[in-house]
Amino acid sequence: MYRSGCHDNNKYFITAPHQGRQQQQSTNINISMNDSWMAGSQPAAATQQQNDDRIAADVFGTHAKEFEVLLDNTNINAALEQMINELAAIPEPEKVGVTQALRVNPQVINDTHMMTIFLYSTNFSAPDAARKFVRYWNARYKLFGPDKFCLPMTVRDALKDDSLALSRGYVQLLPESDTVGRAVCYIDWSNHAPSVGYSEDSMHRVFWYMMHVAMEDPDVIKFGVVLLLYPQEARLDQFDHSLWNSIATSLKECMPLPWRSTHIVHPNRFFSIIHPVFMSSLPKETQDRVVVHSGTKMKVLANLLRYSLPWDRLPAEAGGCVELDFKTWLSERMMKESSGLVAGHVSSSTLFDDTLGGEDSAMMGLLPQLMHPDQKMKSNGGGDQFLVNLSSSLSTATTQKPPPAKASVAKGPKNIVVKSGRKSDPRMDRAVKLKLENPSLPLLDALREGGFVFPACNESTTPQYCVVDSDNVKITQRKNQLLRRVRTAKKKAGGG
Repeated sequence: MYRSGCHDNNKYFITAPHQGRQQQQSTNINISMNDSWMAGSQPAAATQQQNDDRIAADVFGTHAKEFEVLLDNTNINAALEQMINELAAIPEPEKVGVTQALRVNPQVINDTHMMTIFLYSTNFSAPDAARKFVRYWNARYKLFGPDKFCLPMTVRDALKDDSLALSRGYVQLLPESDTVGRAVCYIDWSNHAPSVGYSEDSMHRVFWYMMHVAMEDPDVIKFGVVLLLYPQEARLDQFDHSLWNSIATSLKECMPLPWRSTHIVHPNRFFSIIHPVFMSSLPKETQDRVVVHSGTKMKVLANLLRYSLPWDRLPAEAGGCVELDFKTWLSERMMKESSGLVAGHVSSSTLFDDTLGGEDSAMMGLLPQLMHPDQKMKSNGGGDQFLVNLSSSLSTATTQKPPPAKASVAKGPKNIVVKSGRKSDPRMDRAVKLKLENPSLPLLDALREGGFVFPACNESTTPQYCVVDSDNVKITQRKNQLLRRVRTAKKKAGGG
């Protein structure tokens, strides 16, 4: 049974959904979901204790030092050769994705840098890396289809048909990794709205894209990723278990990026009802990687700090101080991809040069064992038209919500009038108005100009999360109130 982050002093585990073994009969693709992480004939009690210790290290972020020791004592070239031999031994019907990729674009398979990433994700176990490599390409072939699965993982290429789902901001990468180098993937379930016109597979592809963006950081490849889920403002119809199952299975079983843990912060009453039932059907190892954090903002922040997730790297919605601007991030990302600053592939040509020791070409000689490709890479187009589609989606879909029960004409006033359902603090009203008029204005400045006074805010020795205003209300609480009021005002102004 999963444990809440508020009760156990020794374990604060939660887990992500997991699917059992699946047979992809329609495409004859076999994706094994239950390969053992550990091999050998060790006693069951010892093996279980090792598994528990490994999971605890992953969840709390203490695995980094152990990994560095393992890396220093591993012969990467020998592991690569063994992995290639393992790949060659896998029957052709079980590696349809790899076979198709070799026919369409051999370069994406004949890349020892990419294979090295899979070795990293399995602690240099060549058999496990080979099986994950096959699962990755089988899943990528099934999810993206034969026309796009070999395209670069960029907005204009592999995601050219997913602009609407991408623009929702459902999946975002936080600007900074946690304190041990793990990427933090933030998922706000209130941004999921398939009724606006995108499919579950489309949002699933967006998640794949974000994971590939994260893998551009060499530290993330080594130390992995944690998920941070924020369901507090989501409606019951936005809890899409099918989508979450797909995402969690991809991350745990297919991605060359170690999934360390999942943290669910501030669950609302709908989530609290359905989540225990859903979690009870999951394997224990998966449950032990998921942690639910409930309670006051300060209590949740204190709990997250134990897992190497400090408040100054967390989004404001979850009680931190990072203001996310997904539209700006996406625009900058597209500019980087268009200018060639990022390749859109899983690896870069220089990422593991030091690790491989210059023996890349020797490894390449073993790759023909996989198969002999007989087709060249197909050309693709439609990128320019996609930019038009994405620009349109960004301007509308980020605020678009499912239509109301009664049809009405949405009015967009030039000046947004800030109102609340009950008598509100005039200082907060002024702060909201200032923030709406100047979105780049920092939250603290908006609060101060609105009339709030924070006596200890300028003292360098006082952490911001300890600062209170003249009414003895914490600054983090004021910032969250301001963010909620701004979001509400924008939704009303947009007719949603």
